[in-house]
Parts: sequence; C-alpha cells; structure tokens
Amino acid sequence: MLSDIQILERLVAEGDKCLFVSPIVNLLAQLGPSSLDLRLGTELMVPKALSVTHIDLGANKKEIERLTRSYCDLRQVIPQESLVLHPGEFALASTLEFLKLPADLAGRLEGRSSIGRLGLQVHATAGFVDPGFEGALTFELTNTGKLPIKLQPGIRLGQICFFDVLGVQVDYMRKKYTKYGGRLGVEHSNIHHDPEMSEEVK
Repeated sequence: MLSDIQILERLVAEGDKCLFVSPIVNLLAQLGPSSLDLRLGTELMVPKALSVTHIDLGANKKEIERLTRSYCDLRQVIPQESLVLHPGEFALASTLEFLKLPADLAGRLEGRSSIGRLGLQVHATAGFVDPGFEGALTFELTNTGKLPIKLQPGIRLGQICFFDVLGVQVDYMRKKYTKYGGRLGVEHSNIHHDPEMSEEVK
C-alpha cells in the first residue's frame, strides 16, 4: 500500500508512473497517511418504482439493458442543492474527481469512518479499481441508519488507497470487456455487455 509520501510522488510523476486525480481542491484535507479522500460529484442515479416485479439476469441482452435503463432516473445536483437519502434507500453517484491509474497501480475505494458512523455505506461490491482505469468512480450509496441523511456535492464521502502491482498483461482500458472506463459521471449497470449474457430471446 502506498504511503502519503508515495501518493504525492505519483501525483507529480511524469509518463507511465503518473497517478492523475483532478480536481484536488484541498490536498491538506484530502490526503491521509495512506489514502486520498474523494468527494461526491453532481450526478446521481436514483431507483424509481416500476411496474415490473424483477430484473431477470437470465433474459436476453436487449431485455436486460431495457430493464436496467428504466430502473433508475439520472439527476443533476448543482453544488447549492442536496440529495436526501432516506433509511433503506439506494442511489448511485459518481466521484467529483476523474482518475487515471497507471498500469502498475490498483486502487481500493472505501468509506470514511465519520460517514460510516452515520449509517451511510458508499459501496456494496464495487470497491476495487483495476490498474489502468480512467474515469470517475462510482459510489453505491445506501442509508442503513435510522434517519435521513442530506448530502451535498463536494462532500468527502470516500477514500481510495493504492497498491503497487507487478506484471499486468492487459490494463483496464485495454481489456476486451471494459464497460465503465472513461466515464465523467455515473453510469447505469452495463451487465448486459457481459459475455455470458444470452443474445437469444427466451
């Protein structure tokens, strides 16, 4: 795991060793002993009530895509506005920061302790960041507490730590089934692009 000094060295490095993170508004507040805090962006996807009973992952690709696209509403939240996440509610959000990891670094996105103590989880399963990834990261927000939580863009929600990786054959942006690289904001589930999903109509 990289220390704060090593993170700083990578942020100012050139060429294939550079760790790009932008914008960093307050490095003093965002840099920890072995992590970098990331902030809530301005795009959110909030699930809506549907007339369908479930999302069938055994359906064909086009049907899965239709269901996942209709499952959430995309919302833009300007810095002066806020999102209220009620107990039990789920939302997708993006980091304000755009990251480019070099091919010899992997990342791990975690929640901040102060946020977790309020009952807010920032990811369910999507915490790992592959070497070579470029784009905004996704927060999978769930309020597991008893009170609604009001969130404003720019608040530090998560933290990312970095790990040295040796011998990566194909980085994230060059692999065949890349689904989320290069995104500036939040994105629907693209599970319909997985190779095991059927093209056939059942």
